[in-house]
Amino acid sequence: MTAARKDSIEILAPAGSREQLTAAVRAGTDAVYLGAGGLNARRGAENFSDFARLREAVEYCHASGVDVHLTANILVRDDEWEQARRLIEDACALGVDAVIVQDAGLSRYIHAVAPELVMHASTQMSLHTPGAAAAAAAMGFRRAVLSRELSGSEIAAITAVSPIETEVFIHGALCMCVSGQCLFSAVLGGRSGNRGLCAQPCRLPFRVTGDRSGFDGCMSLKDMSHIGHMPELQAMGVRSVKIEGRMKRPEYVAAAVTACRLMRDEGEVPPALAEKLAAVFSRSGFTDGYFTGRRGRAMFGTRTRDDVVSASPALLNSLHPLYKTECSRVPLRMKLTAADADSPAVLEACDGSGHSLSVTGDKPQRAEKAPFSQPFAERILGKTGGTPYYLETLTSDVGEGLTLPSSSLSAMKRGILEGMDVLRRAARRIPFDDSAPDGTPSPRKEFAPGIPALRVVFHSAGQVPDRMEGVSMAYLPLETDEETLARIAARLRAQGVIPAVEAPRGLFGAEKQTEKYAVLAKDNGIMNIMIHNAGLIPVMKRVGMTLRGGFGLNVFNSRALDGYRALGVADNELSLELTLGQIAALGSLQPRGMIIRGRIPMMITRNCPAALSPKGCTGFSKQNEGPFCSVTDRTGRELPVLCRSGCSEIFNPVMMSVIGNVAGKTRNALSLDWVTLSFTTESREECAAIIAGVLNGVLPKEPGITSGLYLKGVQ
Repeated sequence: MTAARKDSIEILAPAGSREQLTAAVRAGTDAVYLGAGGLNARRGAENFSDFARLREAVEYCHASGVDVHLTANILVRDDEWEQARRLIEDACALGVDAVIVQDAGLSRYIHAVAPELVMHASTQMSLHTPGAAAAAAAMGFRRAVLSRELSGSEIAAITAVSPIETEVFIHGALCMCVSGQCLFSAVLGGRSGNRGLCAQPCRLPFRVTGDRSGFDGCMSLKDMSHIGHMPELQAMGVRSVKIEGRMKRPEYVAAAVTACRLMRDEGEVPPALAEKLAAVFSRSGFTDGYFTGRRGRAMFGTRTRDDVVSASPALLNSLHPLYKTECSRVPLRMKLTAADADSPAVLEACDGSGHSLSVTGDKPQRAEKAPFSQPFAERILGKTGGTPYYLETLTSDVGEGLTLPSSSLSAMKRGILEGMDVLRRAARRIPFDDSAPDGTPSPRKEFAPGIPALRVVFHSAGQVPDRMEGVSMAYLPLETDEETLARIAARLRAQGVIPAVEAPRGLFGAEKQTEKYAVLAKDNGIMNIMIHNAGLIPVMKRVGMTLRGGFGLNVFNSRALDGYRALGVADNELSLELTLGQIAALGSLQPRGMIIRGRIPMMITRNCPAALSPKGCTGFSKQNEGPFCSVTDRTGRELPVLCRSGCSEIFNPVMMSVIGNVAGKTRNALSLDWVTLSFTTESREECAAIIAGVLNGVLPKEPGITSGLYLKGVQ
């Protein structure tokens, strides 16, 4: 097996352990992604937990011609910054080929202290529009890892205009939720998916409320496999395809890498290998529903007993030959010189990546029978089995009548291979300067004593009360029809309330339509828009709207506040995973606020669970009035499902409120500019009563509420 063409699409494999790493490299991957320490999205994997293990992994990969992408793809707390600093310094010292990042604060820090370190924007950043690729480029990223939920045509549209490389997932698990937008595991058990500790509660039994079919996997999708679509992805210009699975067995990794490589290089995957790949791990088979746009019932599946027993010891053993020996992928161009019998022979080699060396051997001998033969030398020097090298070309300059025995050629070859290993393992250090101006957060904002201003977010226009004096800003859904929007906006202005709009979190294929809605809002005098996706930053700047960052941007630390301020976002709503104490301690000059009451949005999905109901999803209301359905967990609790802009949001069944902890204070103890009431399933009358109660200091009595994550935090 030799290296693929340099213009071929990259195969990127998971390496959650040394065994996985070896399997991926030997099976022929082009690159691996791996974690070190705790700042990665698979903290439960073995990972490469100390510098020595990470160095050995990087050296092995680089000697083998494999790139290393280091994962730093979680949200980082302010008190973890020293750990983050050491990780990035180590990455630079070892010369990793890229670092995968989710946190806007961490990306800002890396771009400041190590601008030559290549950054890839994690799929946890929810990148699924052309604008998202542009925003990632503005943040210093050189590659965008796109959301799994995109169709092939949507991937092509983004890639065609992206100023940076694109990467897509090709095989592995499908989360029910759009990556980076899930709070399910955090809310139910304090294990944050945004922090690399997802407990996968969505794989537990859930059913569509009222569905009597008996299926309880309405929150569990089959694993994806787009391997058959690799030629299309390469034709689109996608740079890399990524295999999910840092928690899976090495046999799985070897089988997936081999299948991808054969599809790319030979145009097909042997049926026997495809069957083994399905048997080693799947959830009722595979799906390509997102890629083809055929979403719905067929995409759902659970891990059955048959799926488990299919991964038998005999099957796993049959996959071991896929990674028994090293993959010869590093080409060597050699030159052999033995001009005269008085001078030692010299063998030179270069690998095409800037590494070259020469080895001196024995003096050539007078040929008693046959003189030097080029084919003979190529045969001896080309025997590189068990190493990552192969002989690409050999040129020779051997004097007439001279020859070199096989033992002399073999000795020089060993010297070349050993010396090349040393050269290729040596770290390509990347400059790191922690004293760079943007490497530290801006000075802490000074807050005036007093109760923060009050903002309100409505899920539908029908929830807006007649009287709202005292509210500073009120958000309506961006898609609200123009007549209704204009009428409510005028009423709000008359009461001293700033009218604003909130863009959807899910923007799949809807960026142009979202921009049209924003233009209509601006034409009606509405200048403020809340965004939950960085992809709308360049779009709304083009429209001329004032940007207000929503909770979907996952602002988790002081540097993230600075980062969005630098991108032109006027203020930010903080992550729902921060504690009140962590919120109070945040630095930065950027204005900030938090949601103090509302249903916690557990996840957003592009595959409505109601698709499993015999009635199917009832569709999306123009006025966004719902809920249309709910899902029921194994305890009988119903989780409301609200549909908007082609996506479904699933909410916590218990109302969250920390009004008494924040808005009821007589001074701004949490250092906030405003607090937000978020309304979803409430009636207009309920909205009016809650707003009036907060403004008048009469706290509404709501039984069975939760403080969410504001008091207990997340791991």
